[in-house]
Amino acid sequence: MAEHVEIELKFLVPAAARAALVAELTARGTPRRVSLIDAYFDTPDRQLARAGLAWRMRREGRRWVQGLKSAGAGALERFEHEVERPDASLDPQAHAETAPGRRLLELHSEAVGLRFQLQQRRLMRCVRTRGAAVDIALDEGRLTAGTVVHKLCEIEFELVSGSPVAMLGLVERWRHRFGLLYDPHNKAERGHALAAGSAHPPLRKARTPRYDEDASPLEAFGAVVDECLAHVGRNAIGLAEGDPELRTGHVHQMRVAIRRLRSALRAFRGWVAEPPADLVDGLRQLFAELGKARDRDVLGSGVAAELQRAGAPPLVLPGDAGATDLCALIRSDAIQRLLLAWITWRAGLQPLHTPLDAPPDPLKRLARKRLRRWHKALVDGCHRFDELEPTALHSLRKHAKRQRYALEFFAPLLPHKATARHLQALAGAQQALGEINDLVVARDRYQALVASDPAAWFAVGWLTARLAEAREKARDELDHLAAVENLPR
Repeated sequence: MAEHVEIELKFLVPAAARAALVAELTARGTPRRVSLIDAYFDTPDRQLARAGLAWRMRREGRRWVQGLKSAGAGALERFEHEVERPDASLDPQAHAETAPGRRLLELHSEAVGLRFQLQQRRLMRCVRTRGAAVDIALDEGRLTAGTVVHKLCEIEFELVSGSPVAMLGLVERWRHRFGLLYDPHNKAERGHALAAGSAHPPLRKARTPRYDEDASPLEAFGAVVDECLAHVGRNAIGLAEGDPELRTGHVHQMRVAIRRLRSALRAFRGWVAEPPADLVDGLRQLFAELGKARDRDVLGSGVAAELQRAGAPPLVLPGDAGATDLCALIRSDAIQRLLLAWITWRAGLQPLHTPLDAPPDPLKRLARKRLRRWHKALVDGCHRFDELEPTALHSLRKHAKRQRYALEFFAPLLPHKATARHLQALAGAQQALGEINDLVVARDRYQALVASDPAAWFAVGWLTARLAEAREKARDELDHLAAVENLPR
């Protein structure tokens, strides 16, 4: 394990499971109990947090411990550097021997001040399982930012020694037994959100994965999967906590994240190991459930509002008896098991074996060759646009999305200007084709109401006219995409 790097995973504890967890942690031997008071510091505009740093002063009994944390690679790794202090005075130089510490020194200024505090009681026990020793800590307390207080109860699993995969096997057993809820946010992120006026996790959008230009397929794929899983997990906990104002956004971002992860499997196919079929099927089923919610959102808050502005007669849409409670879905054992199974698969990912007499091509060459072939097939679809019915247009849209995501995944290997041109053209085509898809879904929904409510004819006619306009716009965007020069060899 790299110096100052921790392997850990955190879960929220349902109120109904708290007593059983305490009983389990105290059943064998004497657990460690400690009271902690943490003060977190940053600038008013969160410069440290935006740089991925969390800087705190902790009081543990009579000890003062200054700590600096930052994200590591993937869902499991965290950088942490601690130094004991004689009192509560801060010293940014204390972390200067580390890369995050040097970044702290660059950003440190007189503007750095207290942002929020954390008071917690910790109950901790070391548990040994086959292949790993794991510290399990149950934290109960409260975050305070100004006059706003947020109670927390969470459990953390940290690898002391052994295999991360073995640790995750233990985590899954505890997760299933106590109904734990995976939360990729750390306490600092929670505190910053509280200081900004929200007790709920924010929306998490996609980010470009980072890796070296000479990375192996496994190294690049690992960085891509880490980003996709962070995108999924952070929006999943947002849905699980049930903030109604962010529900539509979390649904959309989770769908994007799942689509990106599935696209990553296709983009790296043949160069890295494939996940088990049940993991892929689980993602597909979750995507379908989220898609139903997304279609209802588009119809209810988008198309219906536009129809009303257009003068449509009153029309009551039937309720969806099969509507899924998304909060309950994400909290379910099946979805929580799925999220942890993907993290476990990622943690155990190994390179594919290649024959000794056939050294693999560099990833840069492999990626460019694949992208050029996919671009040519996409252009062929663009040229046949006028012939395509809604189902084929939907397939073309998915092809455009996969190409866009693949370009983002391979961006560290590609010429910047050419990549930017491709991404811009793909984004325009994707948006135009997406509008067509939304209008088709809405038209089919209203068409089904015509027999029972003739007022639906207005909606069908209006949507048909809108579809004609949307197709004209899409043709222009696809012509632009087809004209973009393919990537250089």
